Amino acid sequence: MANICFSDIIFYGEGSMSLVTLVFLLFCVIVLGIYFIVPKKFQWIVLLISSLFFLFYKNFTILTIIEALIVIFTSYIIGILIEKNKDNHKKNFYLIIGIVIILGLLLYLKYSNLFITTINHLFNTNYELVKRNSLVGISYYSLIMISYLIDIQRGSIKAQRNIFKCALFMSYFPILTSGPFIRYENIKDDLYGSHKFNYERARRGLLRVLIGVFKVLVISERLGNFVNTVYGNLNGFSGIYIFIAALLFTIQLYTNFSGSIDIIMGISEIMGINLPENFDNPFCARTITEFWRRWHITLGAWLKDYIFYPLLKSNFMQKLNRVCKDKFGKKVGKKVPLYLSMLIMWTMIGIWHGGAYTYIIGSGLLQFLFMFLEDNLEPVAILITSKLKINRESFGYKLYQRIRTYLLFSFSMIFFRAERVSEALKIIKGIFVNHKTKTPFFNIHVYSGKIELLVFIFAIISLIVIEVLNRKGDIRDKILKRNIVIRWLVYYILIFAIMIIGCYGPGYDPATFIYRGF
Repeated sequence: MANICFSDIIFYGEGSMSLVTLVFLLFCVIVLGIYFIVPKKFQWIVLLISSLFFLFYKNFTILTIIEALIVIFTSYIIGILIEKNKDNHKKNFYLIIGIVIILGLLLYLKYSNLFITTINHLFNTNYELVKRNSLVGISYYSLIMISYLIDIQRGSIKAQRNIFKCALFMSYFPILTSGPFIRYENIKDDLYGSHKFNYERARRGLLRVLIGVFKVLVISERLGNFVNTVYGNLNGFSGIYIFIAALLFTIQLYTNFSGSIDIIMGISEIMGINLPENFDNPFCARTITEFWRRWHITLGAWLKDYIFYPLLKSNFMQKLNRVCKDKFGKKVGKKVPLYLSMLIMWTMIGIWHGGAYTYIIGSGLLQFLFMFLEDNLEPVAILITSKLKINRESFGYKLYQRIRTYLLFSFSMIFFRAERVSEALKIIKGIFVNHKTKTPFFNIHVYSGKIELLVFIFAIISLIVIEVLNRKGDIRDKILKRNIVIRWLVYYILIFAIMIIGCYGPGYDPATFIYRGF
């Protein structure tokens, strides 16, 4: 998205290579060519060199080198120390040291300005924001390496004895811009193993890349034109425009994020490296809880395994559980530590998404609030539908639940999209009170012309087709099983749509996609 600056206090890595540029395409072609030409025992070295090049692209400084070395050496050395020690106290001690170093570096590089801004607002001070540089993907590789150390401490994996292989696990280039989260035990064999070129795997991977680029440039960026136009002039548009823009931003975010994941998954599939899926038709979800089981799946799984469950099972929460049961009864008491653990986890999710209160509210606290309300109001909903004799499994009721879930998530994304909390509140207010203009929705002044309007409609229809086909299995299977005429017709439609109506133009920077820099 060309013109979005989510927050003045957010920090993104400056040196990143966009997934939707010819530079990245050329980079991948070169990497894949060398990867399959070199002796198979050296393939992981090709991945390491290309990953380090991607990591330091446009950002090769002494400070960024030190940053990367701190995380790599900490993970490597602490991992071996944890494994070598039989004493659990020493294992935990080393684990804490490793987490403090990696997490401390992340907090300083990404969240120090959030802390400074908060201090300035609370105490009316004027401390200057910290100017610092960081590598792309710091939020991803920091948590990945923390989970690596925790898994060693738990005994589920062995520490990697080759520091260069450890560095590859941390810096594997496809995942640095937008995930998904990887686990060492699940990817080590593919990452360090040898792979022959496979035609079937290659064409499936290329098709997924093509679909991903189509999602980002044709659907996401075209919807972004409408969203940016309306959000850029809130006083000039009526409430219906602002409401539609809020709904469309959710789709824009989804196609941007899932499209980049498709590109990543496709490239890895060509190389024979299997990554975990990150989306599962989230707009089919009937509740916010289900929505987050389908959206950014690997982040949710990481936080549950390494934050939520350990926190819920901690001595403090167990003691709180006993105290609450004694005071409030078993049914109510057991929910207090559950909700407290959820609140902590969702606050951390909000913080992880960015160093601004808009993220903490939109991606964190509101999601917790929705889940809390769903859990506690479900008995009321069951009672009402029973009294009204409404079939909860009927198509109509399921559709109502899905629309409600979509609206709730879109509401929370108003904060995610806004630069400041005050702007998010202005957007919400505009939806309900700003009805001065009587302009119809499809008025051409929102677009650059009639062609832009037609492309907008084409983007919406394309998304519906892709999602419907994906819901009943992998869309690629449906395409690749067709005869050669149908297959190549689909290829040409995707390619020419990207070339002709992909969102390019003066000032357009495809590198600034929504999930960049985490």
